[in-house]
Formats: sequence, C-alpha cells, structure tokens
Amino acid sequence: YKRARTPQEEQRYLYALAGFRQPELLKQTLEMTINSEVRSQDAPFLIRALLQSVYGRGLAWEFIKQHWQTMQRLYPGSAYRRMYEGTPALVGPEWERDVHAFFAENKITLGGKTLEQYFEQLRVAVAFQEREAEALAAYLGRFVKTR
Repeated sequence: YKRARTPQEEQRYLYALAGFRQPELLKQTLEMTINSEVRSQDAPFLIRALLQSVYGRGLAWEFIKQHWQTMQRLYPGSAYRRMYEGTPALVGPEWERDVHAFFAENKITLGGKTLEQYFEQLRVAVAFQEREAEALAAYLGRFVKTR
C-alpha cells in the first residue's frame, strides 16, 4: 500500500490487508497498526476491517485487548467510534460476554449511545445465530456437493 499512486489507491490497498486468511499475515497486519507503519488516523479503520473479517476477527479482538493501553496513547479519540464499529461482527455468546466485560472494565467515550448501539447489534447477531444457525446450515448444505 505504500507504493500506491493515489490516496484512493493507498486506502484500497491498506484495507485489502484485512482480507488475508493466513493467521501470520493477519498478525503482521495488526502489528502494523501500533508500530508506526500505518498512520495513527488510519489504524483504527484497518482494525475495524479486521474485526469484520471472518478470518481476522478473533485475532483482532485479542490484539485490541492485549494492546489497549498502546492504542489509547497512539490513536486519536475520534477514531474509536470507527474502530469499534467492528465489534458487532464478534458473533458468538462467548465473544459477546467478553466484549461486555472488556468495555465494563475499560471505559471509553464514543459519544451518545454509540457503544450501546454496538452492543445491541451484537446481541441481535448472536440471537440470530443461536436461533437460525442449524436451519441456515441445512439450507446451504443443499447447495454444497460433498465428495
């Protein structure tokens, strides 16, 4: 992304880093968000993309928890709203409990009811998963050929 010819291309390449499937590449991408390789104003957006990735969300969430103090120091306060937009993608009852526990312990100010809205989106996603996972898997299984 550093060799991009335009700012738009740079952003496209930067966010494409969240598309990796390999854990090692995802970990390297996460490290870039705190070691000055990614600008501090861009890093929260990249972390959001990683939280929203099926392959990166678990790693991204653990990374946030591990490096919370560093992120507090590095990132502008206005960027947290965008970073935590990715938390509703942490679908699962264990993740939901962990998200609530983390934010109960680590107070942040996002303005208004933003955090509560993220919690609500997460609750809806978890409830949907719990209610419909089996039926959805059965339905989609009809279209997948087994070997």
